[in-house]
Amino acid sequence: MACKVKSETQSQVELRVYDRDRAFTDDFMGAAEIDLASLTPTSEEVNLHLADENLNEELGYINLHASVVPLSPDLVSVMSQSCYCAVVLKCFDEVLFGLLRMYMFILGKVVLNTLFATQVDSRLPPYCKWVATYVWSCHAGIRGQRTIFPVAVATVQLVSGSNLPARDANGFSDPYVKFTMGKAKKKSKVCYKTLNPVWKDEFIFQLFNNESSTLDVTVWDKDNYRKDDFIGRCELNLWDIEREVTHSLQLGLLDTPGNLLFLITIHDIEPRENSLTSYDLSNLRTRYNKTATFQDLPDVGFAELKVISATGLRAADINGKSDPFCVVQLCNARAQTQTCYKTLDPVWNRVFTFPIRDIHDVFDICIFDSDNVTDREFLGRVAIPILRGVNGVERTYALKDRKLKERTKGTVTIQISYIYNPIRAAIRTLSPREEKYMEEDLKFKKNLLLSNFQRVWRLMQSIIATAEFINSCFTWVNPRRSAVAFMAFLVIVWNFELYMLPISLLMLLMKTYVDVFVRNQPLAAVESGKYSGSENDDDDVDEELSSNKPSLLQRLSALQEVLTKVQNILDFIASFGERVKNTFAWRVPFLSWLAVCVLCVVAVVLYYFPLRGIVLLWGINKFTKRLRKPNFVPNNEVMDFLSRVPSNVQIDDYREIPIEQGSP
Repeated sequence: MACKVKSETQSQVELRVYDRDRAFTDDFMGAAEIDLASLTPTSEEVNLHLADENLNEELGYINLHASVVPLSPDLVSVMSQSCYCAVVLKCFDEVLFGLLRMYMFILGKVVLNTLFATQVDSRLPPYCKWVATYVWSCHAGIRGQRTIFPVAVATVQLVSGSNLPARDANGFSDPYVKFTMGKAKKKSKVCYKTLNPVWKDEFIFQLFNNESSTLDVTVWDKDNYRKDDFIGRCELNLWDIEREVTHSLQLGLLDTPGNLLFLITIHDIEPRENSLTSYDLSNLRTRYNKTATFQDLPDVGFAELKVISATGLRAADINGKSDPFCVVQLCNARAQTQTCYKTLDPVWNRVFTFPIRDIHDVFDICIFDSDNVTDREFLGRVAIPILRGVNGVERTYALKDRKLKERTKGTVTIQISYIYNPIRAAIRTLSPREEKYMEEDLKFKKNLLLSNFQRVWRLMQSIIATAEFINSCFTWVNPRRSAVAFMAFLVIVWNFELYMLPISLLMLLMKTYVDVFVRNQPLAAVESGKYSGSENDDDDVDEELSSNKPSLLQRLSALQEVLTKVQNILDFIASFGERVKNTFAWRVPFLSWLAVCVLCVVAVVLYYFPLRGIVLLWGINKFTKRLRKPNFVPNNEVMDFLSRVPSNVQIDDYREIPIEQGSP
């Protein structure tokens, strides 16, 4: 069936229903009128009974949703006051004597030539630009060009697979994944010789309606000299997934062993208003009150991030403009704004909400230029830890490059609001961090290796200086100092008790606290971990591999693997030392206060209980834990705590660049 729309007056719209005939004239089935003046801005259900003035019999009815969308003054000026109102009608039910599916748009008094001869301002409200684009599509449809607009965009992140069946003679497979949804087809990279592949690929799909939103996923084994082997398949209806929330889905393959891990986020094309009300805030305060601490320990808190605008972005298109959109990530959770077209100063005004599973997670805010559905160009980035954000205050941050090392053009204005339970946050701090699935694997770079070596060398110099000081006391280079050190050594050794050790660390923490927060002494500047690696210098060794012999390739590959391990070990050692140092430097006051509390408890326990009994209980606990908890995950609470303390590289990543300085 087809539906023709006729607008006779400013307030009355007539709908005519026809039976589609390909060889003959379409048959008239009835007409109905809708009064635009009776509609409201909110969508409401309307039943229109069809009638024919030549017939007296019942012709059925149309069940639809209708609303009036008022035009903004900006769009009215662009249209030269030729557009009065827009009515969006969406049929969702059935006609009494048959199923009638329609999607109709009615716009009164539209002069298309006037509208599209003028460039629509990107600062207009999204619904106004959507209306204008839709009118043009309807006009194009009259000329035989049918255009269907998406209502949502799905970001499908293929993380990994597990326990896939073997398809090769060596007992492994070379798996890759194909995605099909309607006419859209995507393919992941190939992971060679593995049954537990890790892809970390991201794909974008547009959603138009429920019928065409089923994602068909097939897994294949790559073969070079014959047809690829089929491994398994699964499917998922993206339309049914909750919008604006990141879902971690483990999908099992049909009729074959194996699983695929996905991170899926659905974003609406048209932004929705989801700001927190006073009632919501009251419920959140009750939910995260200290009296309700042990009701839901994994639920640490709740964060709301408002992406307001950006200014002075880099021009990515040849017309001197960009089509920017913003992506916000908090660990594995992801959110995305709408695209503002042809502007360097976009205004998004989008509000996103995130559950806080770890108070030490970091908001990763990236701005991209949209070239089409899947391609995008990087414009800027900023990383903000939750605890570094000023709660409920709008702030402007200077953008950095992709590596968070250098200043790039533009600023972004955001507002972070969060509520959390400090006791739950402290308990969560002493457990392993959540794995970030889509984090890129580190590759070998000579410059990065040199940077990590320099970080370790700076720590080694501090240790060497301390050792030289102690040695100078032993050698009596300065007799007065050596005499004082000797007397102090005798007193300490004679009176030392084990509880004095945490008290000593506690005194060191409190001394630094007084220096920083009472005397307002500035912290020592963290040396920047910049290195001059370019964006595409993935591997300096890789450029040499293509021109060498296979035997040399194997040797260089083994060397690269060893150097990568050395690089990562150096990074671990440097980060460990820097985290310990930054704990006592009160870089993160929350963690330093937590250390104060833990050290107090340890000191009290060691004071009232003999060391022999404590060590005995500790050994019994370690030996019997596997018997009491067969599935427990071994961990080190101290290392888990230190993993939340930022290293110098991370502090440099989080540092704010003054907007008025260093602008390229």
